[in-house]
Amino acid sequence: METLINKYFDSLSENDIHVLNFIQQNLELCKDKTVLEIAKLCNVSPSTVVRTTKKLNFAGYSEFRYFLKKEADKVKQNKTPKNQQFESSVLLRDVTQTIKFFEEDKSLEKIYKLLSEANNIFAYGTGYGQNLMLQEFSRCLLNNNIHLKIIPRKTELELISHSITSKDLLIVASLSGNIDSFDHIVKNIIVKQVPIISVTSFSRNDLANLATFNIYYQVSYLNKINNLNNSSFCTLNLVLSLLYEGFNNYLGVNATES
Repeated sequence: METLINKYFDSLSENDIHVLNFIQQNLELCKDKTVLEIAKLCNVSPSTVVRTTKKLNFAGYSEFRYFLKKEADKVKQNKTPKNQQFESSVLLRDVTQTIKFFEEDKSLEKIYKLLSEANNIFAYGTGYGQNLMLQEFSRCLLNNNIHLKIIPRKTELELISHSITSKDLLIVASLSGNIDSFDHIVKNIIVKQVPIISVTSFSRNDLANLATFNIYYQVSYLNKINNLNNSSFCTLNLVLSLLYEGFNNYLGVNATES
C-alpha cells in the first residue's frame, strides 16, 4: 500500500489521501467492506472511493478489495512474536542513532535562526509519509505563530520556485534523498540563493549534497524488496520533534537575553 501511494502520490487529491490514510490505518476493518461501507466510514461518496482506487492503477474497487485482503494477511503473518521482537530491537537502534545524529549536529543554531527569521517557510515531502510528518511539524510551529506552508505536489513546488526568494526557507523531507524527478526545480531554487534544509535518512544522497543544511535520521531497511520498513516515519517524526523542541529552547533563550 505504501509503495503504491508513493508511486502515484502526485496524482492524488486531498480526498484520495484522506481515504487511503483511513484504509491503511484500518486494514483489518476495511478488507471486507463494500465500496458503500468504505465511503460511509470515510465520509465521502462511493464514486470518490472508486476514483481513488483507479488512481492507484486498479481496474476498480473489487480488484482493490482483493489487494486489501492480501495486505491484511501479510501484516498478520509478519506480526509473529519473533518478528515483533526483531522489529522492536531495530526500531530502538534507529531511534538511538537518530538522537545521536541530532545531538552531534553543529549547524542547529543556524537552522533555528533561519526558522525564526525567514519571511516564508515552505516544506515539501517527496512521498505520502514524509508529507504527513511535515504536516505534524507544521501544526507544532503554529504554537510559535509560525506558518509552515506545505507544498503538496511537485507541480506546486515548480510554481513556488518562480516566486520564492533568498529571504524565504525551503525544507525538503525525503527517505532516500533521490531527487531525479525534480532535480531541476531544486537547482533553480538554489540559483536564487534560497536556503534549503534537507531531512533525509543518513546516507550520501543528491538532496543532502545540494542543500544548505542537512538533518539526518536513521532507517534500517527490513524489506529488501521495496526498501520500506515500519520505522522510517517513526524516526522522521522523531527528528522533526527534536527540531521543534530545540527551536522552542532557542526562542526561549533569545527572548530571555533580549
